[in-house]
Amino acid sequence: MKRKFWGRVVAPVVAALSVAALAQPADAAIRIGWRPTVLPLPSGGGTGVLTGSDGKGEYTGTFDVNGVQTVVSWRNGQPVVRGVPSGYEAALAADENPSGVVAGTAHDYDTFVSRAFTLDATGFHLRDVPAGYDYVYGVAINARGDLLGRATQFGSDGAEATVLWRADGSAPVLIPKTPDTYYARDLDEDGTILFDSGNRSGLWKDGVLRYLSPEPSLQAWGHAIRNGVVVGTAIRGGVEQAVRWSSATSPWVALPGGGRALSVNKAGLTAGLVPNPSGPVIVGNAIVWRTTTPGEVRAPSGYSKFEARVAADDGSLAGFAANSAGDSYGVPVVWRLTP
Repeated sequence: MKRKFWGRVVAPVVAALSVAALAQPADAAIRIGWRPTVLPLPSGGGTGVLTGSDGKGEYTGTFDVNGVQTVVSWRNGQPVVRGVPSGYEAALAADENPSGVVAGTAHDYDTFVSRAFTLDATGFHLRDVPAGYDYVYGVAINARGDLLGRATQFGSDGAEATVLWRADGSAPVLIPKTPDTYYARDLDEDGTILFDSGNRSGLWKDGVLRYLSPEPSLQAWGHAIRNGVVVGTAIRGGVEQAVRWSSATSPWVALPGGGRALSVNKAGLTAGLVPNPSGPVIVGNAIVWRTTTPGEVRAPSGYSKFEARVAADDGSLAGFAANSAGDSYGVPVVWRLTP
């Protein structure tokens, strides 16, 4: 569910897939492809990336609109510009929960002020920067409204911490950066935080850390978590392999044909990327799995590069398409599994 970046360009792609289609036999995902639809841009819109969905047909991301990085949602296939908080120059969407609440970061490039936000039907709600830190990024939001952030101090040696704002309004939980809580990746529905922990991943909940252990002498990290299922990447001989953990205590299994797994929905549908060891970048275009069964994500007409960043709860995929192998932003695209 999330990513941070500074810059004045962004990237999108969107996708959707029906619940009825998910009920097909497991091998149907191999024979039937996820078909793309390029979404229309708002007036003045440029490139960007879709990073979240409510699982009910809304997709949200960050797009350049008249030269400003802006939160944009698509409802019924049409763009709705959500804007930027007052006093800030940019707003970057990171995630969206089933209630349609968006999590992200507002930036002021002149003052280098950055604050996590949530965005709902009433507007933007900025979170305070924790005492002792200079800025805080919004990373992920779960179904009940818990918000995950990363706080940092200025300077290369500045302190860093993970911040958890619980939906019940209690005081924020601050988790200082250590080798075991090095980088917060995602947030599960029960408040479990997925961390990079050295050459593996850790699951933190209520002050207790458990590890997802790779094979001996192998590196493996989770990139996303949902209902206890973690998806991510293992490194084999310098080549990335997409992997899946069905629980914290289960060994990972390879996701066939994949180099990296990026997102997983409540039913176990996973979006990721194929490997590209001989190309200019180490991963290639989009691929999808129903649990561990791979499916084809078809290229939008006229585009050579395409990524599905979001596996939405309605079975759709969301991402972007472009024409350069190194691009991480482009036009918004929707993929749906169609018979």
